[in-house]
Amino acid sequence: MSTNLLLVDDDKSFIEAIRPILIQQGYNTDAAYDGIEAKKILSEHPKKYEVVILDWNMPQLNGIDVLKWIKHQSVLEPLQVILQTSNDSTENIKQGIEAGAFYYLIKPCKKEVLLSTIRSAVLDHERKKDLLQKLRDSENSFRLLEEGTFRFKTIAEGDFLAIRIANIAAQPEEAMYVSELFANAVEHGNLGITYDEKTQLIDKGLLKQEVDSRLTRSENSGKYVQVQIRKKEGTLHVRIQDEGNGFDFSKYLHFDDSRIFDNHGRGIAICNSLLKIQYEGSGNIVHVELPYIN
Repeated sequence: MSTNLLLVDDDKSFIEAIRPILIQQGYNTDAAYDGIEAKKILSEHPKKYEVVILDWNMPQLNGIDVLKWIKHQSVLEPLQVILQTSNDSTENIKQGIEAGAFYYLIKPCKKEVLLSTIRSAVLDHERKKDLLQKLRDSENSFRLLEEGTFRFKTIAEGDFLAIRIANIAAQPEEAMYVSELFANAVEHGNLGITYDEKTQLIDKGLLKQEVDSRLTRSENSGKYVQVQIRKKEGTLHVRIQDEGNGFDFSKYLHFDDSRIFDNHGRGIAICNSLLKIQYEGSGNIVHVELPYIN
């Protein structure tokens, strides 16, 4: 299945330069030359695009205003936005993050950086769209649960559990982000994939292949992620523990402007901004609290 991109930039020469590169990579690419046109296209075709590459500085309606509008359209929930800016100041980046941009590109950018960022955004779109659909289709099977312990080995199994947790949460779309913590526990905890290794694997499109390969290794055959769930006084307490050595979680709790241009590394910060999370010890245990509905 092909991927549809929307380029939004008032600089026609930029679109003319970048569009052939994206088409050569197999992306279907449309263009809007200002924010007003972008809103019109997205309103008329809300489910067409996986990724929008959005320029910050445009007349009439700038990129931040378009981004804020996108985030208020529930039908555009899975859409991933890559915000382009020529200003890489901390304050500028903070403003973009607060508006909902988790992918950044500094203009002008190298072809390799552009394509790597798009690949990562497409992966996030596919994962989020799939999880949201499964959430809508799932039964509220955890409504009778008071306390339980679960364990899983794969990201798919973690997603299955995350969907059930989100299904009883007061804000299910936000609670779905617990799946990011589950995926981290598998990839970085049990399988030992480092931050730099994941960067390179995403860049080469080999992350899933490497995860699947490491899951079959003998040293990982007995490793599980253990999740304990307990309801108490309107709050769902979730304790996640992997069998890794831990990591310096403090630097990932917030969006770090030194990593904002990387092709991953946003999951924990997103969770921390939406959910109440707290790491324990070396970082291989994390607690999550979220309100639930009876």
